[in-house]
Amino acid sequence: MAAASLTTAASLFTGPEVATNNTPLVNDSATFRLALDGTVQTLSTQNAPDKGPIKGLFFVPGLDDSDPCTNATAQYVPANVTRFEDVKTFGYRTVGLAPWISADCTQSFLDSSRRVGTNALVFFIPSSNDTKPPAEDSSVWSLRDREWKRRNKYPVYAIPGPAGATIMRQLSWYSGNPNRSHNDSTEFLQEGQGETRLFALINIDKGGKKMPSLWGFILAIVGTVLVLSVILLLCYQIVQKRRRESLQRRIEAGEADIEHLGLHQVKVSQEILDTFPVYAYPDLEALSDRDVESRSGDGISMQPLDKVEEEPEESHTESETQIRTDEAVGDIQKGGKEAEEQEVCPNQRDDISASSERQTPTTAPFFRNRLSHSQTTCAICLDDFVPNVAIVRELPCGHIFHVECIDTSLDQNSSLCPLCKKNVVPPGSYPVPVTNRMVHLDYMLRRTTR
Repeated sequence: MAAASLTTAASLFTGPEVATNNTPLVNDSATFRLALDGTVQTLSTQNAPDKGPIKGLFFVPGLDDSDPCTNATAQYVPANVTRFEDVKTFGYRTVGLAPWISADCTQSFLDSSRRVGTNALVFFIPSSNDTKPPAEDSSVWSLRDREWKRRNKYPVYAIPGPAGATIMRQLSWYSGNPNRSHNDSTEFLQEGQGETRLFALINIDKGGKKMPSLWGFILAIVGTVLVLSVILLLCYQIVQKRRRESLQRRIEAGEADIEHLGLHQVKVSQEILDTFPVYAYPDLEALSDRDVESRSGDGISMQPLDKVEEEPEESHTESETQIRTDEAVGDIQKGGKEAEEQEVCPNQRDDISASSERQTPTTAPFFRNRLSHSQTTCAICLDDFVPNVAIVRELPCGHIFHVECIDTSLDQNSSLCPLCKKNVVPPGSYPVPVTNRMVHLDYMLRRTTR
């Protein structure tokens, strides 16, 4: 794993306690501390821990006296620097430090660290550049041995040159070597309390700051689009639901164009047909010559056809309806012989024959605009109405038709009046639910009529 930072500090180590607890005791008198954050370059991650930092005592790997690198690195490695022999007695983990000056010397330091079994090795390029070293794939770190990373079973890191030189000087200070040149170093030590060494702590980057891959960006974009699509779909469904409810109220109130919305294809059930009044077609000429008798006792008052006004539906009671129906039935019985002498259309003969069975005028309530239209012909079969003989059904709009003609039309074709195209189905009785298509058609219709 890549290194995030490196921290080194002078710490007091005691022999027996180190062996049991592996815990360094910080010497308050040793105030040296160096922290490198963001300037540590990872060159190899062999056997690097996935979690937790790398801990160990700093030392400089030793070279053979016959090795030419001993003289080549003498100006960067003091003679009294801390060696492996100075820290191995503590039984604690170790971290090596060495200068990177050439491929041969670097290979010598790698081999020496491998022999002593260090936990990590830190290189520095002697220079005044205090920035982060080049990337691991740079030609600066190339060696003739291309397998050096795989061959050495420990992680390798690089730090800036000034930081490496500072740590190297401190290693010569806290070396434990009796030949060290600094005579005051013993002031940090007390007899029987241990020795001061440089303790290294390399923090591992857990990968939280890594840039996501291309697939990560793609998945993030796709996920965002899907979330936005779901939100927009939910908002659209809520808006459409409110529009459907509004259109349903307009349909029930008779404010919507039923035929344009396609609801005219709704069939009218027999239960609804039975609520429309059925009666014998009156003699309009006789009614136009004189006023109809006023029966104050029964609460019935009829005026000439040219002065008929709309009456509230609530003003008619069942007794009034029964009286009018009885009159119609009496007229049919009295006009039986006259019907034989007159020419009657085939549909009318069916009306007359069926009236004795199931088309007997019912006691359904009359509409307030009864006889408001002076119709003399059935608009479906185009036959004239025979006064006092023809049995007609009146729709809520006031138009009348032969019973058989209008029942067939409303039950099999449409729920609209054949003449005025008004809907005959009572409000709230539509069996067909309002759809989004109906909402769109209604919106387009209202938009064009503005």
